[in-house]
Amino acid sequence: MMNLKRKGLFMLWFFVMVAGDQTEVRAQDSLLCQGNYWSEDSANLMMKQFESQWSNKASWEQRAQTIREGIINGMQLENMPKIHGNFNPIFRNTRTMDGYIVENIAIESFPGFYITGNIYRPIEAKEKNAAILCTHGHKSNRGMTENLQLRCASLARMGAVVFSYYMIGRGTDQPQVSHTMPIALLLQTWNSRRVLEFLLARNDVDPERIGMTGESGGATQTIILAAIDDRIKVSVPVA
Repeated sequence: MMNLKRKGLFMLWFFVMVAGDQTEVRAQDSLLCQGNYWSEDSANLMMKQFESQWSNKASWEQRAQTIREGIINGMQLENMPKIHGNFNPIFRNTRTMDGYIVENIAIESFPGFYITGNIYRPIEAKEKNAAILCTHGHKSNRGMTENLQLRCASLARMGAVVFSYYMIGRGTDQPQVSHTMPIALLLQTWNSRRVLEFLLARNDVDPERIGMTGESGGATQTIILAAIDDRIKVSVPVA
């Protein structure tokens, strides 16, 4: 039987194959509005054109569905495996602080591939608590910055279960893949959804009070997951 590391690498190779022909992906590059694609004036005109596509809740929901489908199809999220549960969580180094508990955590995203980070929870927890996904920016080891830890600790002291997790290829305990691999956005969004589902599976989490926040690259993940998954009730992307 192959070990977990080899199994994880095999699964990654498989996902690269099913995620689509990379030649076709490169052919689509010219269709993407990357970088400084518009001037401020042309962007203003384009935003007004977008805005003209809705005038009430019903037409906005139709526009939102178009955006949602574009994101899902663009990253080929539907090609990822159908996995339910099977998180196989690992908890380490539980520490009791002033008003909250924090511990290291790893869960399986898919067999042999892990999501790592920290989970914060209130000492005086209720039977059901709000839960928050907390993502970090693109700087390596961003998940260990003082500001992010203060944010998570504050939210836990206010009564939330907070999962702060590393982006793929970032952080000292996330060397499994490169953050610049062609399917990085796909894998990262998949990981974020797995974190969401892990929180929803916890007995101490209220499924109607799920939030997500992050800054920089973490804001991108917050926007994307909130756009495609309405189980995120409150979205706070920053910068």
